[in-house]
Amino acid sequence: MDTLFKKSGVALPIFSLPGDYGIGTIGKDAMNFIDFLAASGFSCWSILPLGPTSFGDSPYQCFASMALNPYLIDFDDLLDKGLLKKKDIGVVDWGNDPRKIDYQKIYANRIRVLKIAFSRFVRGQGDYQRGYISFLRKNSFTAYAVFMTLKEMNGNKPWNEFSSKYRDYSADLVQNIRKSHRDQVSFYLWTQYIFLRQWDSLKTYANSKGIKIIGEMPMYVSYDSIDVYKHHRNFLLNSKKEMDYVAGYPPDVFFSSGQVWGNPLYNYDYLKHNNYRFIKDRLSFCLSLYDDLTLDHFHGYLKYYMLPKGSKNGLNGIWCSTPGQEVIDSIVEDKSRVIAEDVDFHSDSLTEILDKTRISDMRVLEFSFPREKGNLNKPTNYPYSCYSYSSTHDCKPLLGYLSDLPSNEKKEALDEINNVCRHFGVDESNGEDDDSVRAILELNLASLSKVAIQSMNDLLIQGNDSRINTPGTVGSPNWTYRITREDLSSDLASKLLKLNLKYGRCFH
Repeated sequence: MDTLFKKSGVALPIFSLPGDYGIGTIGKDAMNFIDFLAASGFSCWSILPLGPTSFGDSPYQCFASMALNPYLIDFDDLLDKGLLKKKDIGVVDWGNDPRKIDYQKIYANRIRVLKIAFSRFVRGQGDYQRGYISFLRKNSFTAYAVFMTLKEMNGNKPWNEFSSKYRDYSADLVQNIRKSHRDQVSFYLWTQYIFLRQWDSLKTYANSKGIKIIGEMPMYVSYDSIDVYKHHRNFLLNSKKEMDYVAGYPPDVFFSSGQVWGNPLYNYDYLKHNNYRFIKDRLSFCLSLYDDLTLDHFHGYLKYYMLPKGSKNGLNGIWCSTPGQEVIDSIVEDKSRVIAEDVDFHSDSLTEILDKTRISDMRVLEFSFPREKGNLNKPTNYPYSCYSYSSTHDCKPLLGYLSDLPSNEKKEALDEINNVCRHFGVDESNGEDDDSVRAILELNLASLSKVAIQSMNDLLIQGNDSRINTPGTVGSPNWTYRITREDLSSDLASKLLKLNLKYGRCFH
């Protein structure tokens, strides 16, 4: 039972953690970050999806929605377990900027190094031998491992461009590939085993320190994925199993011309006929990993935006309805563990469903300054049930956002910030952008929200160079942001602890 009336946390993707091998991982540096959170008085860590990323390196575009990203496996742990030697990784070029991920170097080197570790594992070396046979018997990741092997066999092309004999998924095909390409299939199965072993250690450590991990489940899946390759009937595809229509979004706070996401849309008639099993399985997989789970684009389960394939923007789509609350009731059994990410859209029907099901939703302070229409994200209007975020991975960090405001809007934002500061008894901003960031972060803690989440780049008062993603764009610099070990100083932890104590977010 929770003993805190209100809590706080930090939003930071796993890949953004510090580390020596080009990308953040689920090893020692993740545990050090958990130590930092605990010392700072936080009790939640909000992360992005953990799936194996595909084109564009986005955690929302993955080769499988129920598999885990080998890039995030920790090498130091494999060194300690006798599966790697320092010579295997010491001479590898992982990039020269500790604050940015170089995905070209990650792509070129990380799987190669993991295959070295796997080769030792199959020879009986290392400390992870016990438990592997039990893992294999569960057969949880076989389809993913076969799919990745098929991609290797077909020059890493998308599945609809595989040679004809591989284009249709079947049980016979799976068995044939497992026999004819046993080593490749076994390697990809092994990556999932190692990830789960490391993840279990990390989550156990987090929980022992009083930290809950909040994960996220993307609304849509990638077309080039085992999800669509194997379960194509769950999606609106034509007779050639290709998309005539794709997911997107109309004009919003990010883009005046809307967005084209390009994901396949769900076939809700087929999903309903099968009691929404595909989505239920995805959600069950995610809940097995995390303490709580954010449902990305929650509104999409009630109403979705359809665009013709090839659209250049989101202006010419149409809204289509789903079976509505039936979808939510069918897929979400334990509503206390899910959070509705609904920052992009609000409606009376959505609010009614959230109230009826008692599902918590999200608010974003950045959207409130200057004054937004409806004031939904204004801190004075937060219900206790919500999770409030200073900004999100799709936003500019607060400092960049404020710096980029036109002078008239910046004045309006400052007036609104200080108006809300007076309401909560928070020290007003002196007018400088960095002090306005400080004030907004304190307003998040001072608000009534059940959990106040501060983005790490906001806590570090970093500018637009620290933006994690710009919606509607693909590739670098998206998803490349990293912090350094020096960022997690004891002085910063002490300062944050005082703020969490001041606003009743912890009781050290």
